[in-house]
Amino acid sequence: MDNLIALSGYQIKLLMRNAKSLILGFSLPIAMFFIFSNLLDGYRVGGGMSLTELLVPAYIPIIIVNGVLVIYGQTFMLYKEQGNLLKFKLLGISGLTVSSGLYIATFLFQIAASVLLVGFAAVVKQVEIPYASLPNLAAAFLLINLYQFALTYFLTSLIHKSVTYQGVSQLIFYFQIFLGGLTFPPEMFPNFLREFVYIFNPIVYGLEMMRGLWSGNGNLLDYGKEAIILIGVSMAFVAAGIGVQRKSRGLK
Repeated sequence: MDNLIALSGYQIKLLMRNAKSLILGFSLPIAMFFIFSNLLDGYRVGGGMSLTELLVPAYIPIIIVNGVLVIYGQTFMLYKEQGNLLKFKLLGISGLTVSSGLYIATFLFQIAASVLLVGFAAVVKQVEIPYASLPNLAAAFLLINLYQFALTYFLTSLIHKSVTYQGVSQLIFYFQIFLGGLTFPPEMFPNFLREFVYIFNPIVYGLEMMRGLWSGNGNLLDYGKEAIILIGVSMAFVAAGIGVQRKSRGLK
């Protein structure tokens, strides 16, 4: 436990030095909210809530995707490529502890960036914060984290160069946010594109959970289908990652 706390603190310090990741993580969702809240002002979903109200639960997943897929994944790849995992192992610190320390640092970053986004939306656009739904939103937040972690686990098992991972992760990052309903609501997509998104971009199910819970429509149990899909896809990615690692060890 002491090693985990120390590694998490150390990684937080390193993260604070990485200006590019911090600027992207904190400013991108806020900048997007400011632009699209004005661009989509007056539009409503099915005659219900305004799109401005639904932008916050759509942009929180962007923070998660950036935190896990981009920041955590890239840092883990660098650790693996530079032999830091082996160095820590020689010091008696397991790879799981190192990985957990890296993840905790990025998870705290996600929370800070999400709070900043919500506060900005509340002050600038008077977006109402659904305090009663916060426990359910927190559970949805964790489920999206699970999915992104599983995707990252598979990619870091498949890819062995940090430069390659950086390019692939950025591509998947933009695929998820632009073709997952996180930038423009799925309701604005043509039918064929909407069908494609629901088949090939599971982040849209996390979006539906966040949006529904944010608008006060039920609790997490009412989004069982979405939760099961995210958990199922996550398990598939983890299983695929384990299979790739075993195959790599067998070849060696």
